[in-house]
Amino acid sequence: MQRTRETHLPQGVVSALLVPCSSRKRVRPDQLSRAVSLPHADQPVLETVWLERLNSLPSRRRACELYGGRGFQFALRASDVSGAKLYTISAGLGLVAAETPIPSYGITVSGRGDECIADRVVGRFEPASWWSAVSRGPYSTPIADVFPSEGTGLVVVALSQPYARMLAPSLASISDWAVERLRIVGATLGPLLPSRLSANLMPYDERLEAVFPGTRSDFAQRALLHFVSKGLPAMPNGDLNAHREWVSSALSGKRMPVRMQRNRLADEDILALIRRHLPTTTGIGHLLRVLRDQEGVACEQARFSRLYRQAVDGGIPI
Repeated sequence: MQRTRETHLPQGVVSALLVPCSSRKRVRPDQLSRAVSLPHADQPVLETVWLERLNSLPSRRRACELYGGRGFQFALRASDVSGAKLYTISAGLGLVAAETPIPSYGITVSGRGDECIADRVVGRFEPASWWSAVSRGPYSTPIADVFPSEGTGLVVVALSQPYARMLAPSLASISDWAVERLRIVGATLGPLLPSRLSANLMPYDERLEAVFPGTRSDFAQRALLHFVSKGLPAMPNGDLNAHREWVSSALSGKRMPVRMQRNRLADEDILALIRRHLPTTTGIGHLLRVLRDQEGVACEQARFSRLYRQAVDGGIPI
């Protein structure tokens, strides 16, 4: 994992960080806590069924201990260097404080597959409506609580595109005073955010690869850590324009490194490669690197994790 020299911020510069949750859980979700267990139904019916289901699921670990993956580790580091309270933006649970004990679950608004809630909806899936529903769940924090009237610190929100679609209406509802404290990081989010918040988007783009390389799936979390550990220490009292100018300056003159073109394979072909290398390669991260660097195969981390577990479990689909 890329390590950068990080500067700890004075207390109070940032009061809260909001980041997408991770599909990787340190406790495997059981069948009833995954999207695939829900019926194919109209979205309001699914929302009701899922909220009822949440009340029966056992809490497993604190959110900060349950989520795995490289991107979430970046978020934890950003929370450490800033001293800010960390919240996860969860498609299954709502806005969850990192210290809250939560169940392990498998619900996402990203991609396709057994954990994609949109695949269970009959008709059009409305991300904002789903977010409004899960925000009423037993583990969610009202977004207004992240912007208390007596607070002064910044609130930095890292978003992927699917999570921007889900969260945008809630962010649009915050007060003008709260908007002044808001900073948003992510890739190509402009068209997905209300025009009222366009100036709050820090101008990160693919040139971040030149100063903080990573994967497409952890772009928002890398931008968050870069901004919190590099930008804010340089100007802790800066206003919105100063912070945007700092990001532009940090990326100025940089070029995105040329990426190796990798082949995309079907699940069964990737499973065959995993089984071939399992006897000599230990660890899911090492095996993914072998697949990408030695075999030249493109595979997203969440998809690879699913196929790896399937291979380890003896070929039984999960």
